[in-house]
Amino acid sequence: MSAHRSFGVTLTNGFVVVEQESLRSLNIGSLCFNEIVKWARRVAPDDSVMPIRLLASHVGSYGRNNLERRHRFYQRFGLVFEFESEEAHPLASGESKELMGRELVSHSMTKFPNIVEIDLLPVLQCLTMKQEELEDEAQGLKHSVARLLDERQRRSEVVSRVARLFRWPALCIAFSVGAILARPGHFGLPL
Repeated sequence: MSAHRSFGVTLTNGFVVVEQESLRSLNIGSLCFNEIVKWARRVAPDDSVMPIRLLASHVGSYGRNNLERRHRFYQRFGLVFEFESEEAHPLASGESKELMGRELVSHSMTKFPNIVEIDLLPVLQCLTMKQEELEDEAQGLKHSVARLLDERQRRSEVVSRVARLFRWPALCIAFSVGAILARPGHFGLPL
């Protein structure tokens, strides 16, 4: 969907399709087109609405049973079509009749009960606050990890100092024990 204003108001490039099958029949396309209609009514009430052309070639993408649905879709917004006599289906191709921007019909959100309109500002503020909380928490975790690493390093240094402190006495004791054990006659061996 698109809308632009040049010599008159163009509402669409000729068709509106919600591609994903599971999202069809949920009024998403209607809500989007409703926003375009509201825009056109606001910015160009005295401009002519450029005709919307329905093409018979789109019958394959819509399916024959969806042609009536497409027709009702546009009727809800005040668009009336003159259809060309078509062998395939009477609603297959045609063009919308001329009308002014103010003649378009827009709808309130009550027409779309399954869609909840949210105010983005509070949502964005909430997300910003959550992001700041998470950043603070991440900083706290980084500081905790740094403290744990510092504590580990400090303990490792203490163990190294104690080991160095006892290295010479331990060597002396080991040497003394070795000398006593290696003394001639200690194991009952004759000298």
